[in-house]
Amino acid sequence: MEKIKLSKGQVLHKKGDSVSTLEILLAGALTLTDGDDVEVNLGSGSIVGPAYAPAETYRFDYIAREESTLIVLDYESEDDIVEAVTGTPAIAPVIAAASMEAAVKMLNALSSAADSAAELCKDIKYNYNEYQFMCVQLQQQPENFVFISALAAPEPAGTTAGWEADLCRAFCDRRALLEKEFYPLDTTFCLATVMRAASIERKICGQLEDMLSFINNTKLIAKPFTEAFYAVKSRVDTNARSDSDAAPLIHNALDMILAFSGVDTDIADAFRKDIKTYTEVEDRWAKSDEMRRLRMSIADGFYRVYEAAFFKSMETSLIPAEVRMFFLFGFVDETLAGAANTEYLYRTAVGWENDPEGQILCLYDWLQKIYQGEAVPSKNEFDNDWPESLREDVRTGVLTQQQADELLVDNRAMVSFEIRNMFTSANKATYGRLASFVPVFNAQDVVRPLEKSIASPTLVRAAFDKVLAVDFGCFYRPTLTSFSEFKIPHFVYNAEVRPYVILMPNFGSRGLMWQEIEGMRRVTPAHMMLSIFHSEDLDATIVHMCALFRWEMCRRIQGVRYADISEPSLTSEYMNYLQFYRKNGYLSSDIKERIKLTLQKARNDYKTVFVADYEKYIQSEAYGMPKLNKIAREILFKYCTFSQRFRAERGHSPQYQPLMDRWNVAHNTRTHNLDLILRKIQRMNPDAVPAELLGEIKFVNL
Repeated sequence: MEKIKLSKGQVLHKKGDSVSTLEILLAGALTLTDGDDVEVNLGSGSIVGPAYAPAETYRFDYIAREESTLIVLDYESEDDIVEAVTGTPAIAPVIAAASMEAAVKMLNALSSAADSAAELCKDIKYNYNEYQFMCVQLQQQPENFVFISALAAPEPAGTTAGWEADLCRAFCDRRALLEKEFYPLDTTFCLATVMRAASIERKICGQLEDMLSFINNTKLIAKPFTEAFYAVKSRVDTNARSDSDAAPLIHNALDMILAFSGVDTDIADAFRKDIKTYTEVEDRWAKSDEMRRLRMSIADGFYRVYEAAFFKSMETSLIPAEVRMFFLFGFVDETLAGAANTEYLYRTAVGWENDPEGQILCLYDWLQKIYQGEAVPSKNEFDNDWPESLREDVRTGVLTQQQADELLVDNRAMVSFEIRNMFTSANKATYGRLASFVPVFNAQDVVRPLEKSIASPTLVRAAFDKVLAVDFGCFYRPTLTSFSEFKIPHFVYNAEVRPYVILMPNFGSRGLMWQEIEGMRRVTPAHMMLSIFHSEDLDATIVHMCALFRWEMCRRIQGVRYADISEPSLTSEYMNYLQFYRKNGYLSSDIKERIKLTLQKARNDYKTVFVADYEKYIQSEAYGMPKLNKIAREILFKYCTFSQRFRAERGHSPQYQPLMDRWNVAHNTRTHNLDLILRKIQRMNPDAVPAELLGEIKFVNL
């Protein structure tokens, strides 16, 4: 006899190991599991081993559910069970009670498995009828799956409803009374109870193993039919997609998604089990270690399934509605999402309208754009883009140069890079609550009606237009070119490059400015991310994202001199103002104190202060509600000048009159210079005026 301790998650016995010991659980808890559908929790006093004969093999894994202490005894014959109970009279009553509790839990597991087997057979037969009906709709000959007509669930085991089951449940119902008045009378009563429970468990283990084998074998045999069924259903859904008013009943959506993706059975089973467990949890925001591990496991499975399903969708134009909902919203299960939400998601998915300009995209469309070579992947968390990431892998020996050269133009590898880097990080960040994040759509996350939260391309574009109506130059950036044919070696003009806005499949609260350019070229679009269901004010979030873009783009243009006041820029002047505000004679003592408190609140992060001021500038100052001090207003007006409409409205106010006077001088000078260049070019060749010059003339008049 020896005493051992197990840490949480440590394996006591694995399925297939030989039985040679008995273990009495003194403290803690164990879990008996098949690794998939069956989980039976064993509490203090449970004895592991009597359900098997010596030298048999364990049919299940036994894993510590928490830190546990056990007594280990040799097990060579039934006499060792007798010795284990009678040799520990102080805890024999607890052992007896726990043995019957374990037997009842095994009975419940067997009953649940029998129900699952019956439900599986019922679903296959129902789907087969649906399959034949849909084939008629499509005017095609249905395949004949002979095994389905003969498919029948195993008869429920008599053990679950016989006298032995009643006996076990009666022992558990009367546990307190038995422990107080029956078991203490003689350890023989305890021993008899343990032996009876062990005998019942032996029967249950065999029946449970047979039931689980039936379920797994049936799924395997039915796989060809399942693929045929979902292929036909995809075509029916595609044909019906134009009729978005008809919302069919979504049933077994997860099975459809997994079947479409074609992921390995191990991945599919583990993901299905995790979703089932998560669905049954009441508080899905709980921060326990078990929930944290479950969320991590769900996230890992989700991204694997998403990647596999995406590549499968590139091979066919027939995408089931459930899979479309999965791509757009992270939907995986109708129970987890709720019936009303599921119906809304379906209607939104089938009626989804893409952005006509192709700049505001759901994640699926963005990945498709990368796959087709029309866009490049985003940077990863180390700020490396796709080529830089490959160079790093070559440097560290992960890849050879030849492999890196091949991957550089491999669009499939680019999509995988995007999913495993940007998608996994941005999906979590836009969600907002990092500690409770799961990538699947969950009814408990819906804190605002879906129809009021949807961030459709139309609404997102309208929100950006509101910002650009004030700060017209937000997405313009200075670009250098030359017109050698007109003897103009240097010409700086402003080019507008609208960002890509990628809608993450979650219900979140944050917007991200992921990167300001692609690679090293300044005339490439920024990448911004936003939840497709946004719980906060969409207009305010877009203003925040534009503020971040303004700051980061200026830093990119200025390079290492972004803080050098000798080279004036938005960042250098703003940082100089915040660093030396105490010495600024234009600021009153009250304003200086407010700036001090603002910096403390922002932890001396100048970008955070700028973003807050930019939001006030766009949302308040532009509409005649002064919120900024004189210096902040002057810098913002200089580099984020109001559009023509707001200059006319605010230009005569005391706060903006001096700023407008200075701006008019600079504007007239620039207009005059452009006019001179235009006249020069028109004299030389009036039909060949560069588009860059015409665009710049238009820009200065906005």
